[in-house]
Amino acid sequence: MKSTSPIRCLLAACGLSALLCAPAGAHGVWVAQRAGELAVVLGEGALDEAYEPAQVREAKAFTANGAPSGVKLQPRERNVVVVPEADAAVLSVAVEDGFWSQGADGKWVSGSRAKVPDARRAGYYMKFGTTLLKPVAMPFAPLGLDLEIVPLIDPSKLRRGQLLPVRVLSRGQPVAGAAVIGDFIGNTAGPRVKTDKAGRASIVVGSSGLNVVAVSLNRPRSDRREADEDGLEATLAFTLPRAGD
Repeated sequence: MKSTSPIRCLLAACGLSALLCAPAGAHGVWVAQRAGELAVVLGEGALDEAYEPAQVREAKAFTANGAPSGVKLQPRERNVVVVPEADAAVLSVAVEDGFWSQGADGKWVSGSRAKVPDARRAGYYMKFGTTLLKPVAMPFAPLGLDLEIVPLIDPSKLRRGQLLPVRVLSRGQPVAGAAVIGDFIGNTAGPRVKTDKAGRASIVVGSSGLNVVAVSLNRPRSDRREADEDGLEATLAFTLPRAGD
């Protein structure tokens, strides 16, 4: 793998300062153009939040056929820019949101149950994003993430309003009953599509430009000294080609 080493710094103690009243569990991560550069985006709908560059724990790149490619990370003050190699068609990023606890007053703060002993609820949250930069070969090989959305056909062949079949996997295993959001940018309150026993679902392509599909999964912990659950969020992002491209 030629991809750059992950940024391994510890998560900043303050976490996402803009989100102190609630955990960022609903937010997803993907890669998109920002001011002429490709950047790791943390957001939901129209929101595009600042974050600590140290939260980006891993970035990998692959060619259209699934072979390893390379990507460099360039930390900025409020986000991270990614610079993939010319043959990269797929980018995979993992972002740590860390521990969040809901205090007795109902407000969410950064930290585990050990830091907030009277917490009503506490969780540890990770976010994973798969972004397609170019058309990709099928079948698309799963990346083996803790949670991921795998396209079952090349989205670049579709148009807005058409159906995109996907499969939701956790470490290569299907996730049944997961609620998939087809348009995480333009219609976050829209209908969810539940995955079947094989983890499959078909969503409507919501945009003629950038599309972000999202799904979440909460896993209860048996040892709840630090947190009650592990919260995972995954996205699949792609941009439909413009007419004439």
